[in-house]
Amino acid sequence: MSVKIRRLAIQFFIKQIATHPFSPLTHTNDKFNLQLVEKDAESLRVTFHNLNCIPDHVITLPVLPHSNPNLCKIFLKDFHFQSKEIPVSIIATSFTECIQSLFRNHYIIATDGSKSHCYTSIAGLSNIQQFSYRIHPLNSVFTAEVLAICQALDELAVPEKDIAILSDSYSTLSSLKNITFHSPKVIQRLASKIHVRKNMNKKISLLWFPGHSGIFWNEKADSLAKQATDSTPFIDWIASEDINFNLKKQSIQITYDNYRKSKYQALIGNIPDLLTISKWTGNRVQDRLIARIISKTIITPGLRHRFNLHTDPLCIVCNEINDISHILLKCKNMHLSELFSGTN
Repeated sequence: MSVKIRRLAIQFFIKQIATHPFSPLTHTNDKFNLQLVEKDAESLRVTFHNLNCIPDHVITLPVLPHSNPNLCKIFLKDFHFQSKEIPVSIIATSFTECIQSLFRNHYIIATDGSKSHCYTSIAGLSNIQQFSYRIHPLNSVFTAEVLAICQALDELAVPEKDIAILSDSYSTLSSLKNITFHSPKVIQRLASKIHVRKNMNKKISLLWFPGHSGIFWNEKADSLAKQATDSTPFIDWIASEDINFNLKKQSIQITYDNYRKSKYQALIGNIPDLLTISKWTGNRVQDRLIARIISKTIITPGLRHRFNLHTDPLCIVCNEINDISHILLKCKNMHLSELFSGTN
């Protein structure tokens, strides 16, 4: 089984873990029970061991997923300080005026997520208390920002008061505002927490403000998140989307490393990525040809002979196996036009 196929299989299983209890591969409502053959189960165990986590750490769908975009008030472009056209110098003043006039009676909470080469961390604060945690380093900044809000609802929210949560992550609040059943699992979790909190608080509002614009709440939350050290408490959460992104990234790197160690590196040199190559091609025929060359699925006498579809696998000129490697690297009698003729 190729590296890519193994990776796709693992990604599929991790997605099933994250969609529990709604996955068709699970059969119990109270406990995760993914039925796999031993070979796949071992590959999954090795993957989680290499990631330094376990399946229980994967963020899953809540028992009652929510896809209501009107779950709470989310302000993205409603106030003057949220405009990208105003100078940074007056954003802080405009923000303060907005809070004092429209959110005077709200309990203010600010959150932030941070990612560096050392740590991925979250932080939150109110006028009364604050928190800072490290999370799994594979988590993206987006996941960190969402988890920071989730943790703030658990630790900082005060019952029976209106709450205003401040975040400098536009993508987080936008994703929550446009939530669907297919949204990231961490967004679904946040929506579920907000739904539960609505029974305890009068109103919940989320406000976006520009980061690094001199707003006290943002500067303090940002500083807290970046102060994470080895002694900072650790939370095991990890998003399935971030795991799968990392697995894909590793797979691409393995393919690249294998190529550099192969005979083709010396003969051809470095090959640009597909996005770069696509700029050189003039039509879909050439795109398809390049894809088939890379995947070694272009039709050649050598390939057809492997499936008993051709009697002679040898090149009539060179008397060697007439496969794609021979055509591209050795045979001087083969021209590009002959490759094109085999792509239909």
